[in-house]
Amino acid sequence: MAKNVSDKTMTRKSTAAGKRSGGLKNPLARVPSLGSVKPSQAPRGAVSTKPVGRVRTFLREVRIEMTKVTWPPRKELLTATGVVIVAVIIAGVYIGVFDFIWNLIVRAVKLG
Repeated sequence: MAKNVSDKTMTRKSTAAGKRSGGLKNPLARVPSLGSVKPSQAPRGAVSTKPVGRVRTFLREVRIEMTKVTWPPRKELLTATGVVIVAVIIAGVYIGVFDFIWNLIVRAVKLG
């Protein structure tokens, strides 16, 4: 059987248009029609409506995501924690000094 030439040109045009619009040949191909979705069928990836099922699903997903985490070595973790603590102390002293100065200014002007 020979292929029709007009079908081949139509395919090229639709493919070129599909590449320009994000790579899909037909952007509406993935959208189901309203009649094809059953009312009792939950959407893909839907969470259970029962509270226990939702908690169980959440904890299962947390466990899966925690296996994907790259944990730092202990030495690097302690170094980063030290940097955060020092930064918080510096910020606290900075804010405390300005608070003390503004307190003196307000009392000198007798606004407080």
